[in-house]
Amino acid sequence: MALPDYIQITQGTAIVWGESGATGVTATCSLNNLANAAAQQGASVDLGANYEDEYIAVLAIETGTAPTAGNTFELYFGWSHDNTNWPAKMTGSNGSYTLGTSDANLRQIGTPAVSLVVTNDGNTLLVQAGNIVRPRGRYVAPLVDNNSGQGTRNQTTASNNLSRVYLIPRRLVVND
Repeated sequence: MALPDYIQITQGTAIVWGESGATGVTATCSLNNLANAAAQQGASVDLGANYEDEYIAVLAIETGTAPTAGNTFELYFGWSHDNTNWPAKMTGSNGSYTLGTSDANLRQIGTPAVSLVVTNDGNTLLVQAGNIVRPRGRYVAPLVDNNSGQGTRNQTTASNNLSRVYLIPRRLVVND
């Protein structure tokens, strides 16, 4: 039996959450005009029966009025095995999310997958470097918590909003 020449990491096709109808968006998570101290959950996506071992999570937020430098947007993922039972009062549907006192509901999900630290630049697209996440179920839904001090950009046409959540599969490929 011949040994492989090398092992390579490749990227699969990204799942992209954003405004419905926007270019490149594959699932809905309405982040247009998301108020400060509010959270939004996105629609669930089926990763398939043979989902990858790891994914790269990236958060891109289009700011509105200048947010407070050093504050954050936090991205969480809720995981489900059956697309019905979700952690921390998530539903797997696009809609507003009740944070609870001192963000108590978020603590049931765990630590953020990405914490985007903002600058005080208004009407700017901010992108945090990606982090690797490992799935804990076949179905996934994002949750974005705005702690920036300002709402996200409010576009006249919501599909123009550039705020997105990306989940990019990483695959190990054995090459002979």
